[in-house]
Amino acid sequence: MRTLSIAATAAFAGGALLSQTVVVPSWRAAPPEVFLARFSTEGPVTGLTVFPFELASLILLGITTYTAAKHHRPVRLWAAATLCLTGTFALLFYFVPANSALLDPAFPPGAVASALTTWNAVNWVRTGLAVAGAALAVTARLRSDVPGDHRAYSGSS
Repeated sequence: MRTLSIAATAAFAGGALLSQTVVVPSWRAAPPEVFLARFSTEGPVTGLTVFPFELASLILLGITTYTAAKHHRPVRLWAAATLCLTGTFALLFYFVPANSALLDPAFPPGAVASALTTWNAVNWVRTGLAVAGAALAVTARLRSDVPGDHRAYSGSS
């Protein structure tokens, strides 16, 4: 379970980082009308690509953290990783309405720059939380392999 938690979280973090450093800058550089046309296809495909990894990360990290706690093992790093992914999931309260607005054919091109500035900032928060969650999960797993170090869950995979 720990390995699956790490794999899903790393995949989500990688996808978030790639979209934030490659896709989003190209959206921001495009003229508003071009961006809106591109976002109508690229936005949903990007979301449908990374969302399953985000959801799997949250579920698997939650199970891993619960299992660690159930076996009375320290869980701080697993819990912190889970908290990071909970934060990315909570940001859907911003992204769902923001993306829906950008997908509306009536979205005004004059409002694109401002909307993308906010979207970019919030997506950096999501990306940072995803990367931090992956790093915490990897650290928890590595610490569980250190003899005598019981700061992280040291149960079976």
